Amino acid sequence: MQNRRKHVRVSIKAHVICIVNSWTMRGICRNLSQGGMQVEVPDLKMKDAVQLTFRLPISHALVDAVGAVVWAGERRHGIRFNYIGEHSQRTIRQFIEEQIER
Repeated sequence: MQNRRKHVRVSIKAHVICIVNSWTMRGICRNLSQGGMQVEVPDLKMKDAVQLTFRLPISHALVDAVGAVVWAGERRHGIRFNYIGEHSQRTIRQFIEEQIER
């Protein structure tokens, strides 16, 4: 079976703040790629626009992104990044490369 994913994913456990409209939720990021992330947070719905803020483990670099919910489970949800700044992109890329090298 061929991997259909466009980006490499790595496991991560980081606190994430999700803002949908004016509602703020706290959750846990479970995996991360250049294209998106899986989060454990209640009450997200398909196609929700989500503003995300989290810190990467070890470096504690702050990442800000905007994304959309592309799949929704009971508590875990997949979010595809629609916008992520250049600095955050570099930070995520470096984090993923470091995780793969381990």
